[in-house]
Amino acid sequence: MSWSSRHLLVPLSAVLLVLSACGGDDDKNPVCGNGIIESGEACDDGNRVEGDRCNNSCQVTTPTTDAGTNTDAGTETDAGTEQDAGTETDAGTEQDAGTETDAGTEQDAGTETDAGTIDAGTETDAGTEIDAGTETDAGTEIDAGTEIDAGTETDAGTEIDAGTETDAGTETDAGTETDAGTETDAGTETDGGAIDAGPAPDAGTDAGTETDAGTDAGTTATLSALEPAAVFARSGTTGETIPESLSVTLSAEATTDVVVQVASSSPSVVVANNGQVTVPAGTRTAAVIVTADDAAGSAKATLTATLGGDSRTATVRVLGATEAAALAYLSPETVSLSSGQTANVTVTLDIPAAAATVVELSTTGNVGTVPATVTVPANEISAKFTFTAGASGSTGTIVATLNGQSVSAQAKVTAAPTTNHVVISEFAVAGSGGANDEFIELYNPTNEPVVIAGWKLQYKSADGKSYNNTYALPSGATIAAHGFYLVTGGSYSGGTTVPGDASFGTTLQLGGSVGHIRLGKAGIGNQPTDALAVDTVGYGSTADSAEGRSPVTGSPGAAGSFERKANAGSSAATMEGTGADATKGNSYDTNVNSADFIVRKARDPQNKASGTEVP
Repeated sequence: MSWSSRHLLVPLSAVLLVLSACGGDDDKNPVCGNGIIESGEACDDGNRVEGDRCNNSCQVTTPTTDAGTNTDAGTETDAGTEQDAGTETDAGTEQDAGTETDAGTEQDAGTETDAGTIDAGTETDAGTEIDAGTETDAGTEIDAGTEIDAGTETDAGTEIDAGTETDAGTETDAGTETDAGTETDAGTETDGGAIDAGPAPDAGTDAGTETDAGTDAGTTATLSALEPAAVFARSGTTGETIPESLSVTLSAEATTDVVVQVASSSPSVVVANNGQVTVPAGTRTAAVIVTADDAAGSAKATLTATLGGDSRTATVRVLGATEAAALAYLSPETVSLSSGQTANVTVTLDIPAAAATVVELSTTGNVGTVPATVTVPANEISAKFTFTAGASGSTGTIVATLNGQSVSAQAKVTAAPTTNHVVISEFAVAGSGGANDEFIELYNPTNEPVVIAGWKLQYKSADGKSYNNTYALPSGATIAAHGFYLVTGGSYSGGTTVPGDASFGTTLQLGGSVGHIRLGKAGIGNQPTDALAVDTVGYGSTADSAEGRSPVTGSPGAAGSFERKANAGSSAATMEGTGADATKGNSYDTNVNSADFIVRKARDPQNKASGTEVP
């Protein structure tokens, strides 16, 4: 039937429906199956057949004759529902073929209303070649119940539309919630994640499941690394790179085998298996196997690993089959130890050794001892050896030599500390600036920096029962190894030349001739004896809590100070000015204050910017 003919039938069918609804009603004796909707009937399609939308009690039912789900075949819009095929005559319902409105039913071709009466029965419409019951309209090849429209190969219930191979729930389409079939889609013979594969983000990439598609294989792992960043491969060999194996690394363990594609920028480095590196299920890394040929291209190749949208790069340098290595450096560049201590030193070559390579070792300046040689294994780039520090105070070098070439590291031997804790190294109880022109200098005699943030400086009078003045050192306070830290009073007069690192202001008010100063760790109490005390100094003859019960005596005067000795032989003369011990720190501590301190005529405060002094 042409488009214009179908257009004209719509109002006519509507008129017929109105007439049938208005005529012949019998509220008392309704007859189901007479084609008239009477009292108590929700529908009457002229028959009492089940499963065609209007059942044998003339009540509306949902047809069950089509394939698929909500939107396509087997739903309200396509086959097996009200508007298309899959019912009585046309594999459709009330409005297409095989029902009341189209072919083979009451209102179109070959039925009571259409064929042979109003529309059919003539040469042009029903019962002829163009409309009903013929080749062009109902029951023929083009319209109802034939190949192209209802119940045939092209429309409902056949190969192309509903419930067949091409559309609903079959090999080609059967798909997702919005088509016919199932929620998952991919999972039939033809589709399987390649053609339709589920929802929009899927479509052939992940194949609708967690373990398909051959790329990320259903895992959420991404490519996180291709490392080391620079490696070597020797020409003429196939295998892992040297001195370390170049590997791809995922962000998480793979749930199935994951293939990472690795491409090379130069034919001198060819990645095995056409560049496919497989990370086995349950692992995160896999080695990249390469074949190297220094004659095939540039000596250095950039390898690029790709997985999904992630990529990483690394370089591979191709070495000649017998290319010789040379020395690069020693590390660390500077070694500082106390006499008798040991340290590991590493000698590093510029490229991996082609064979086991012997490097000669030596020292200068009697700084210490090393083995005569160290061997770098084949295909390795470095080796370690042990340096043992020599005599205290010596300086020199550690030397490595290979084929007449040498590299070195500086070495310095310090004296072993005689004191293993921070000490009060110098203090002044008054000065030219007045009674509060005070400072307390701290010194770290150890070989490691010490964090003193939160530690406390305390003051107690000559015979006081407790330390009743306390100042906590500020956040970030640290003393370098063999370094100083200066805490000043509110009237400190040396600020223009040696500023304080912190100030106790008037929190501590030191007695002018007698008293006690104590340094303690955070949490120290105020009793004269406390396990958290680090160092204590009593000065003045009547100080009752001095270390060794022997306070420092003497008067430094307004310009002077009390200072800890550098060593047992130190005196005021050697500690001041250009004396022999003036720059050797303040590490002498016998726990007897009178033996550990001297009285200076001129103060010499030092802060953390003053540098270090090694005993």
